[in-house]
Amino acid sequence: MLRSLSPVSVVGEPFLLRFLPAFSSQLAVISAMGQLQILDAAAPAASALQLFQVNNEGAMCMALEVSSSCQCLAVGDAGGYVHTFASNASALFNSFSRPTEFADPVESLPVSISMDDTTTPFTSIPFPLKYSEPLLSDWPEQFTRRKFRKVPPIDHAILANMRMVGTIGYAPSPAGHRPNQVSYSTEKQTQRGQKHSGSDSTHSKEDTECYQVWKRYRHIEMRYTKGGLDENELARYNSTPLCGLDNTLPYSYANSLLQVLYFIPDLRRILLEHCCNREFCLACELSFLFHMLDVGRNQDPNGQPVTVQPSNFLRAFRTLPEASAMGLLVAENHPEIKIKSTLPRLAQSWARFILQQLSSETLPQNKIVKESALITVAGLVEPDRDGTDYSVKCERDLSPSEDGHSPVSPISKLFGVEQEQTSRCTKCGSETSKTSLVLLSSLTLQDLEGVQSFENVLEKSFDVTNVTPAWCDVCQKYQITQQRRRCLALPPVLALSCGNDTYKGFRFWSDQLQYLLDPEVADGCDSTESQSQLGQGKPCRYGLECTRPNCKFGHGGQPMKHSASFTGISSNHWVPSELHCKVQPEGGLVCVKPNESPDEFLSYSLVAAVCWIDESKLETKHQGKWHLVSTVQIPPDYLSPKRPKEEHESSNWFVFNDFAVNPITPDEAISFFPDWKLPCLLFYSKDVANGFHLTDHPSNPITADVFKEDKSLAQKSEGLQRISFLPLATDEMPGKGDLVAMDAEFVTLNQEEAELRSDGKSTTVRPSQMSVARVTVIRGVRSNGLSWTSVEYPRQGNMEGLPFIDDYIATQDQVVDYLTKFSGIQPGDLDIASSSKHLTTLKSTYMKLRFLVDNGVTFVGHGLKNDFRVINLLVPSSQVIDTVHLFHLPHQRMISLRFLAWHFLDLKIQSVTHDSVEDARTALRLYRRYQELKAKGDDFLHESLQELYSVGRRLQWMVPGLDEE
Repeated sequence: MLRSLSPVSVVGEPFLLRFLPAFSSQLAVISAMGQLQILDAAAPAASALQLFQVNNEGAMCMALEVSSSCQCLAVGDAGGYVHTFASNASALFNSFSRPTEFADPVESLPVSISMDDTTTPFTSIPFPLKYSEPLLSDWPEQFTRRKFRKVPPIDHAILANMRMVGTIGYAPSPAGHRPNQVSYSTEKQTQRGQKHSGSDSTHSKEDTECYQVWKRYRHIEMRYTKGGLDENELARYNSTPLCGLDNTLPYSYANSLLQVLYFIPDLRRILLEHCCNREFCLACELSFLFHMLDVGRNQDPNGQPVTVQPSNFLRAFRTLPEASAMGLLVAENHPEIKIKSTLPRLAQSWARFILQQLSSETLPQNKIVKESALITVAGLVEPDRDGTDYSVKCERDLSPSEDGHSPVSPISKLFGVEQEQTSRCTKCGSETSKTSLVLLSSLTLQDLEGVQSFENVLEKSFDVTNVTPAWCDVCQKYQITQQRRRCLALPPVLALSCGNDTYKGFRFWSDQLQYLLDPEVADGCDSTESQSQLGQGKPCRYGLECTRPNCKFGHGGQPMKHSASFTGISSNHWVPSELHCKVQPEGGLVCVKPNESPDEFLSYSLVAAVCWIDESKLETKHQGKWHLVSTVQIPPDYLSPKRPKEEHESSNWFVFNDFAVNPITPDEAISFFPDWKLPCLLFYSKDVANGFHLTDHPSNPITADVFKEDKSLAQKSEGLQRISFLPLATDEMPGKGDLVAMDAEFVTLNQEEAELRSDGKSTTVRPSQMSVARVTVIRGVRSNGLSWTSVEYPRQGNMEGLPFIDDYIATQDQVVDYLTKFSGIQPGDLDIASSSKHLTTLKSTYMKLRFLVDNGVTFVGHGLKNDFRVINLLVPSSQVIDTVHLFHLPHQRMISLRFLAWHFLDLKIQSVTHDSVEDARTALRLYRRYQELKAKGDDFLHESLQELYSVGRRLQWMVPGLDEE
């Protein structure tokens, strides 16, 4: 007989319970949010508190199970993950564990069945083995077949007003619908064989079709924990040695093209060898970014994947007036970003801008001034609506200049297509011609109808004839002129803009892909009929070229109807993986036909593509979501030799979706679908097999001269400026193995964005944007053990602990919070007009740190990982000694520099504000103290750390006499 016992109190709300098999009274209790507690049900008060937290990232725990050996416990969450806990590193499992099987009880047959008995089933009476006569209860097969009713789609009114709280959506019930009921209407078969629903007329056929976007192409939002970026979360999306890019920064739509530019070997070599004194130089910032990608690739292949932040590059990008003039500084919440054609146009405009900017910035120093005016004025011009790109040129006359040399940058030699533009006046017959370079060639898609091949489109795009009004020097007035643009020479890397940034271009690409994947459409298509159909209501004045968000007027054209076969990979591709073409003697491009020999043609191979991904029809949270990904062919010698064999290793094709990197097949790389994946940019390279190598180490342009060019930007007189450091002498440049101590202070540019979940906890949506305000590096210990001395400073003696970098970083951005209590930065310290500090640019300080990193110098500090992340500098882990990890026990909290200095050094620092010089010296002394403890043995070091944590818990991690004030 059961009796009631005293209730047992637990920490969280119990959701699942399991008794442990090996202990009769041990009970495992888990809440819905992942709080796991092990308690003794017999003596709950005497048992110690055993509380664990499942790393479910907010997903609801759905299952709990304990192994029969009682050495492993598994928890399943709603996010699709199983979290395991084991009592030791090598948990044992019973391979043949299953419940005990008992014999089925023998049921006695009824003695008799009454005629009015309605409860005893007839099946209780056994039949003979050979019984073939039909029974009265046998139903025909058509009446016993199981058929499931199809669930109708959710009403648009519900999806539009739905509010998501965690994983649950709430929406008011629309008019005409009963609460908690879904109406099923009888499906009627029409004469054409299509099914229509009588009551649900608001849903089109396109909504009920299978719409699928592959998981590796979907937009992913980075998750943040209390300690910052969750690196374990990144490991789920990137299992390759390649580096991803952070997508939480503004204008991160450029990540896909940045990855493509990095894997173009000649461009990478040119930029890594580039260095100049301009503050906002995109070529320099791109060189720094490529260097971080190199360092991240050379990290431990078995470690965590590296995600690089292009923050300094995007900072320099948004300061350029050309970027604002071209409309490239578009925020994520801008209304125009919700238009389907905005993102392809933005990607293609950004590609033109970056190639033109790099071309002007990599010119020889004596040619920059002469060439920059031409490139800035005429190079950054959008193409016309009809797809032609006459103005998208460097407008550079290829004739020799006064010194006999043409001012051609290495970027122009790498990407520039030499074209000749001829203009002939139809009135007087005068003809003028001009040769120019085009860094990004656009596909001309006007006047193209029906089934077309990619080679045919490419030939017409490189030999275009157009009639337009232009100024005639002979007639001295505007006349109708016939203009012809034709190709004269091809570059090593052919960059193509797909021209699908307008409705006509998008419709052309969709038609060609549909003709290829569904040939029946091409046989019965009628383009004139579809073009003549107009939308409902008053027609828009801009027609198909309208780019206004939420335009209430009608537009021409009908939506594409796609077949279900578009969700798979086809062996036929409209975009070829190889191009065989040559330039005719009179100009123009000719591509090889299928029945011709490609011996006399140049061979180009597709090496990269920037694709537009549409997720607007997946679900409510993705409506209006479009983003860019890039597919890149990685050379075999670039990948680490320790990389495990995978299915797609022979192809070396990868898809870069911000910080998610996944291998794909070559067929998938050139497979495009009209409903969710279209190319924006294509990159073809010549002689890929012989010249596509990235293992060559270019010369490092950063030398020790960066310390000699150290000048303050502050406009105060030199007598009022306080120099708090001693610059490095020529004979004391740090080398490999030398120790220096470093600390940095920051200010806040944007506050953190967080949202409140249904359980009352807050989740970081976008972290606060920090900017480095002060960087201090002090002299440490030489690798040979000698004192840090210099011939130029004989009176200084041993200069250990003396700073040689103490730079305040001038910023043009608006500072939201100076964080004076934690940084020591006062308002006005970063202002050029009023600062009395040694004020420099971020690039100047960055190059000093890069010189130290390239020389193999080891950095000592407290929390250096966060410092280098905000500075946007990736340092090899072998060159970083972080005291926050030296004085740390596993599964325990991190200890502040303030408490460590009081406990081990008997110092009270950071009393009023933080000072980076003091913090750097303290970190260096703590490292010396750690070496002393380490020399006494590992056991002594472990006991010292245990004592540290014991004292910290007793004092609640407050310094006596300092925090109490």
